[in-house]
Amino acid sequence: MGQIDLWGNEQEEEKVLTYEEKIAQAMDVFLFSAGVSEKYYHAPLLVAYSGGKDSDVLLSIAEKCLKPEQFEVMNSHTTVDAPQTVRHIEKVFDGLNNRGIKTWYHNRYPVKKTMWDLIVERRMPPTRIVRYCCAVLKEATTPNRLIAVGVRSDESSIRKKRGVFR
Repeated sequence: MGQIDLWGNEQEEEKVLTYEEKIAQAMDVFLFSAGVSEKYYHAPLLVAYSGGKDSDVLLSIAEKCLKPEQFEVMNSHTTVDAPQTVRHIEKVFDGLNNRGIKTWYHNRYPVKKTMWDLIVERRMPPTRIVRYCCAVLKEATTPNRLIAVGVRSDESSIRKKRGVFR
């Protein structure tokens, strides 16, 4: 039997996975995705890397289960990252390159745009409600590629409803 929510509706209990189960599930998704990427896109799986904690976890799991030729790592440089983050990304990319994993930076749009250009163009900085920066600077950067991104379901109600593939 599930729990009762605030409105008296019965909710199904969500199975809580162990750490090991979550890692195994993520590895299965990576292996499947790498196969799909090769078969349908004729390219390695692309792992998006921002230099944040979610990206570090994503990258760690990819390295545990994929061969270097099965994935590439890309950073979409937004021009507003902290210098410490940029240095961290460079250090991680150096290590990946030394292990035979291809890395590259992408600065999107048909013409290079910065966050500062977008703020002027949109007449306002991005906010929690009006989020255009990721759509422009990150999500639209690599058409015709299968991309793995590190987002957590507890970051928003919309993400909580997403499945593994979007």
